[in-house]
Amino acid sequence: MHRVELGLKFALDPAGLKSLRQHRALRDLRLAKPVTRSQSAVYFDTEDRRLHARGAVAKVVTIGRRHVQSVKCAMEPPAGSALIRRDAFEDAVADDRPDLRLLTGTPLGVLGTETELAAALRPVFVTDLRRSLHRLGDAGWAVELVIDEGSIADAEDPEHRLPVAEIELRLLEGTPDRLYLVALTLLDRVRLQPLLPPKSERGFALVAGAAAADEVTAEKAAPVALDPDMTAAEGFRAIARACLGQLVANEPAVRAGLPEGVHQMRVSVRRLKSALSTFKEIFGEATGATVADPLAPGVDPALLTPGDVKAALGWLMAVLGPARDADVFVGETLTGAEKLLGAGPLAALRGAVEDDRRAAWDAVAAALDDPKFARLPLVLGAWIEAGHWLPDGGVAPEPFDGLALSGGDADTSEAGEAPVVHLSPAPGLEPLGAFAARVLDKRLRKVLRRGRGLGKLAPEARHEVRIQVKKLRYACEFFGGLATDQKQATRFGKRLKALQDALGLLNDIAVARSRLEELSARPALAFGAGMIAGAHAAGQDEALRNGVSAWKRFVKDTDPFWS
Repeated sequence: MHRVELGLKFALDPAGLKSLRQHRALRDLRLAKPVTRSQSAVYFDTEDRRLHARGAVAKVVTIGRRHVQSVKCAMEPPAGSALIRRDAFEDAVADDRPDLRLLTGTPLGVLGTETELAAALRPVFVTDLRRSLHRLGDAGWAVELVIDEGSIADAEDPEHRLPVAEIELRLLEGTPDRLYLVALTLLDRVRLQPLLPPKSERGFALVAGAAAADEVTAEKAAPVALDPDMTAAEGFRAIARACLGQLVANEPAVRAGLPEGVHQMRVSVRRLKSALSTFKEIFGEATGATVADPLAPGVDPALLTPGDVKAALGWLMAVLGPARDADVFVGETLTGAEKLLGAGPLAALRGAVEDDRRAAWDAVAAALDDPKFARLPLVLGAWIEAGHWLPDGGVAPEPFDGLALSGGDADTSEAGEAPVVHLSPAPGLEPLGAFAARVLDKRLRKVLRRGRGLGKLAPEARHEVRIQVKKLRYACEFFGGLATDQKQATRFGKRLKALQDALGLLNDIAVARSRLEELSARPALAFGAGMIAGAHAAGQDEALRNGVSAWKRFVKDTDPFWS
């Protein structure tokens, strides 16, 4: 049986699980009596992890005397997206060993013949779970709430294990925004930690070693799979989903205090704001902010305007910005000055800026524990998926028309074949390829117009050029996959990046100069700040010359890949 799964995953602590079970929504929205059962699953892969490398999972789930083989493959958007999309292939089997004849009929069939798979596949890890299934819904929609408690264990070393305490919301009927709306309903009593890596990922990390299982890294933006025949609205939704996914994926890195985590979360916000700007003509007239606080309880995410979404993102940027500026100042400006001038004369300055940096990071930590932050990805996800931003009322995503989606990371279902899932709107807008070419042309013309005489521009005007260059670069990254000549797109992107980097250095110097002026106002720090400011003056002249050179190279060899 083949079906498509849609879901959201969250981590919960024991107190959260208890509160969840007492939540009124589990009573008020109940469609069926809850079911609780014990189940185990054996996960298989090759020695060289060929399945894992393809984003695929092969397992045999045991529930009582029943055994079901399951193959799941990640769909777009890639891993890291807030909304999980999976292609699932499930069949009953005789025992807890895979039936290789069935595997060859799945996307994993390309990995080899039945004989080859038999020789290569082996157990990697095992899950033991106590699973509770709650079917919730109302007129026109149904969502399954799955509560999992248990552990993941190394197949070769069962004592080597990780605890599992998580929930998943799975769409059974309705449109994808309903998943986010149900999660928002649960937030009034339960703190949800979004986007837990799937059990399969944690299992592979466990087997790789304890350090790997606990490793936290920042997540960079991934390319977005687009098609020139998509509508512009479909393209926006795909890009917005990817931006939201990057935002959510970097929460663990920010909580771990990784400067790169803050940087990449800011990148995700800037990319989403840039997407709102790039696609502004598809939103109609209602683009300004309409509510005082878009992240307040009771606000209907579906009815927010792009201006409201930007305001919500602005709240997060206002918190992340000082921490990022402090990281750059300490890690680049101050550290670089210490190499030139010695640490001694700058000791008092370092102590002060490190204190300021800690205060900025404390503000970030407080923001992440603020209920507004927990609501942010859910509000954004609901807004993206609901599609009320479509022009002239547009056409929302087609709903599921059956209860065929169940079976999450280690679940099985006796439901029938699921219908094809239509996740994108079809409002009859301009094809994305034509839309992208027109928008990129407009962005490029604005860059070329604003950047004339770059070396003679005031700092504020140069900053505006940098902003326009960044918008063009984001648009190129969004639409680069549509190019017929990928080498040309790559060359254009490299020249654009070189220009952005050169202008970015000028901006960093300007930000540092402003910070140094603030520090100079403190008598105890005036000497050290003055020493760095002097060195910065010389560096600014060189940075400006490099910026002008990068600008000339860009203008001289501007060959748009979309033309």
